[in-house]
Amino acid sequence: MHAALDLFDVPLDADERDYALVGPGDNRVHENRTERFPYNTICHLGRDFGDNLWRGCSGALIGPRRVLTAAHCLYSLRLRRPPVRVRVAPGRADRDRFPFGTLLAAEGYVPRRFIEARSAAERQANDYGLLVLPRPFPGISRFLPVRVPTDEELKQLKAGAPLTVAGYPADRPVGSLWRHSERLSRFTPQRLLYTVDTCPGHSGSPVWATLAGRPAVVGIHTSGILDERGRSYGCAKGTVLAPPGMLNSGVRVTANVAANLRDPRRVVQGRSPMIRVL
Repeated sequence: MHAALDLFDVPLDADERDYALVGPGDNRVHENRTERFPYNTICHLGRDFGDNLWRGCSGALIGPRRVLTAAHCLYSLRLRRPPVRVRVAPGRADRDRFPFGTLLAAEGYVPRRFIEARSAAERQANDYGLLVLPRPFPGISRFLPVRVPTDEELKQLKAGAPLTVAGYPADRPVGSLWRHSERLSRFTPQRLLYTVDTCPGHSGSPVWATLAGRPAVVGIHTSGILDERGRSYGCAKGTVLAPPGMLNSGVRVTANVAANLRDPRRVVQGRSPMIRVL
């Protein structure tokens, strides 16, 4: 059943195509150890917008029933609505292998400021989301912790410690997990910028680093750069790699982001920062 539905893994929105392979080469690595930590926590997300076609995104288990992803994976800006269902498959190995099975998400949340954003910068800063599962996946008991990195820790990452992005790009065989690691190029109070190679389907992938000797999620991969014809660099036939110096980027985990992920129903000054969309 899964394989047949996945024949229709196709992009829906333009904002899901702004990812790039940054030159001089495509350095992504196929990860086949999907039953081992931390790769067993990386999730392939299938989103059905009501037409019975699964459209891919990525995510990560950050708790027994919580899946971190990008807001634009859970809410289509073009359609102005969420998918009718989201299928979660941690540690998916290929088209046919789902080592831990699949679950349909019971709830989904995105920041209010993502949907109601008044600028592209505001929307980019709030492009993160959370899925809540009906029950835990058997066999997975360790999860990638979410950590709020300090400026000093991020400076250390710039100096040499790598960032890793792992997810399910649409330009590779259906259901295959790919990762790449590079140094952090720069950061702002709300964004992380890097030359890690990504393509459509990587949206929502965790951006993790080793801090204090342990892997931790410090960001959520969301966006990148397009060529002059509006295509993802290097991700489709007829495109070239992005010139060196161009950067992909993601949402930086801040104290506010971490608080919203811990409790998406929390209320601040009489209003919830997160909106339930599923």
